[in-house]
Amino acid sequence: MKNIVLLIVLLTISLPIFLIGQQTVKESSTGKSFPSEVTFNNSGKDYTVKVTGLTVRKKLFFKVYGIAHYMQDAPKAVTVEDAFRQILTDESAKQITMDFSRDVDAAKIKDAYLDGFKQHTSPEELQKIQPMINQFIGYFTKEMKENDRIILRWLPGGTIVAVIQGEEKPVLTNELFARTLWSIWFGKSSIVDRDELVDRMTEK
Repeated sequence: MKNIVLLIVLLTISLPIFLIGQQTVKESSTGKSFPSEVTFNNSGKDYTVKVTGLTVRKKLFFKVYGIAHYMQDAPKAVTVEDAFRQILTDESAKQITMDFSRDVDAAKIKDAYLDGFKQHTSPEELQKIQPMINQFIGYFTKEMKENDRIILRWLPGGTIVAVIQGEEKPVLTNELFARTLWSIWFGKSSIVDRDELVDRMTEK
C-alpha cells in the first residue's frame, strides 16, 4: 500500500514537470528555450500566437541570439513562399522573440536595424517611414546582455509593440514600417535562415 501511495505522489509531482517540458521548444544552435504558445493582451484584446519556427542569428562565426517566430491562426502545410507571403501581411497577430547569447552594445543594435531597414525598402519607402525608424532605434539605449530578450509584436492595423529587456515601449503604427521590420527576418535578404522560421507551417 505504501508503495502505491509513493507512486501516486511521484506521478503527481512529475506530471506538471512533463507538461511544462511539452510546452517549450528549443533552438538547437543556441540551446535557447521558448514557449510553444504565447498569450498576451493589447488594448483590451487577447491574442494567442503559436510558434512557426526557430533559428539563430549569427554574425561571422558568433551566435548573437536565438529567435522564435509566432503567428495567430498560422496555416499548415503551405509552401515556403506562401508562408513568407502570409507572414508579411497585416492580417494576423505575430511575434518575434530574440534571446541573446552574448552581450551586444546599443550602437551595434541600432546600426543593424538601420541596415535592415535600408535593405528592405526603396529610397522613397525609407523616407516615408524614417520618423518611425528613428523612434524605434531610439528604444535601444542600453547594452543587451546575455539572456536578455527583445519581443516584437505586429498586430493587425500595422501596430508594432516592442518589449525590450522587459520594458514595453510606445506603440508604433504604420503598415509599411511593420512589414519592413518583419522583412529583416522574412525578406529575401533575411539576416537568418528564414526557412527555419516557417518550418512548422510548411509542407513536409
